[in-house]
Amino acid sequence: MGRIVKYASIIKELIKKYERTNGNLETHLIVDTQHHHYQVLRMGWTDKDTFLLRIILYVQIKADGKIWILANWTEDEVEQILMDKGVKKTDIVLGLLPEYVRSYTGFAAA
Repeated sequence: MGRIVKYASIIKELIKKYERTNGNLETHLIVDTQHHHYQVLRMGWTDKDTFLLRIILYVQIKADGKIWILANWTEDEVEQILMDKGVKKTDIVLGLLPEYVRSYTGFAAA
């Protein structure tokens, strides 16, 4: 359980980096510590007729302690940031890639 708590703390710190307002677009940090889902959402009106709702970053910690990166629309290599903060490469799953590709990435396949 210690690893999940450690990783949750690292992810919460990471997503705060993306908390900013850009014009009419608001950024919302969604933190579900019970199920370990962490999201950065951007939403708002881009003009008088267009409402935007986008997931910028979505990370989940599964029960086995592995971090799944499920969406990353940032300019950052989130997996590298996580490793720089002490997450093992074998504990990161690039869930945004098809399963048959994951074994070639050097990260956990699942």
